[in-house]
Amino acid sequence: MGARFPDKVVIVTGASSGIGRETALAFAREGARVVLAARAEARLRELAEAHPQWRDRFLVVPTDVTNDEDVRRLVATTMAKFGRVDILVNNAGVGMRASFADMPLDDVWSLMDVNLYGPIRCIQAVLPQMRQQRAGQIVNIGSVLSMVVAARNSAYCASKFALLALSDTLRIELHGTGIEVISVLPAYTDTPFFENMYRYGGPVRLSPFQGQHPARVARAILRGCARHKRQVVLTISAQLAIWLRCLCPSLLDFAVRQSAQRLAKADSKTR
Repeated sequence: MGARFPDKVVIVTGASSGIGRETALAFAREGARVVLAARAEARLRELAEAHPQWRDRFLVVPTDVTNDEDVRRLVATTMAKFGRVDILVNNAGVGMRASFADMPLDDVWSLMDVNLYGPIRCIQAVLPQMRQQRAGQIVNIGSVLSMVVAARNSAYCASKFALLALSDTLRIELHGTGIEVISVLPAYTDTPFFENMYRYGGPVRLSPFQGQHPARVARAILRGCARHKRQVVLTISAQLAIWLRCLCPSLLDFAVRQSAQRLAKADSKTR
C-alpha cells in the first residue's frame, strides 16, 4: 500500500508528547512533511533526532500557541521551508479539574487561551495560504467532553464545546473554498495530559483504567483526513453518551452524577 499523504505539509501543534507526537509520526510514515510545533523545543528535537530516516520530513518550530508572534513565525517558517500548508492539526491543549466555585479565574483565562484562542490564532494564520491553494484541511482536536459534560471539568468542557461550535461554524463559512474542517473527539487517552493539567488536590488520575493509546487517536485523525470526514468520535461508549445526550439528557445527567460521586469517594481516600 502506498503512502496516503505523499509530500503533504502538515502542522501539528502540541507535537512534543501524547496525541500530537503520535500524530506527527503517523503522518511522517504516510509520506507527509511534518512541522513539529510545541513549547518544549528539546522534546521536539529529540523526536526528530530519534527518526533520522525522516530527517527531511520534519521541521522543528518551537511555538507557544498563546503567542501571536510565535504563531505567525510558525506559518512563515513552514512556508519558507515547504511552500504550502495542506493540513493544520490543532492539538495543543490543557485540562483543569476543579469545582466551578473554586476555579481561579486566571487559570481559566490561561486554559481558554490555549484550548480555544490558540486554535483561532493558528487557523487565522493558515487560512490565507489555504484559500490561495483552494485546498486544505483544518483538524481541531476536541474531546468527548466537547458534547458530554463531566463534573469538576466545567472550564475544560466550555473550551471544548466552544471549539466544536467554532469548527461547525467555520465549516459553513468555508463551504466551496476547498478547505475542510474536521472535528476529532477522543475519549479517555493515556497521555501526559493529566500530569500537566490544572489540578487542585486529589490524585493525578481518578480512573483506574489506563485509557486508549494515543496512537489509536492518531490513526483516527489520519483516517478522518483521508476520508474527508466531518467529525470523528472514538470509542463506542463516547458515541453512546453523545446519543444519550440527544435522546434522554436527564438520564445522562444521572449517569454523570453517579460517576462524579464514585470519583469523589476515590479522591477522598487518597487525601
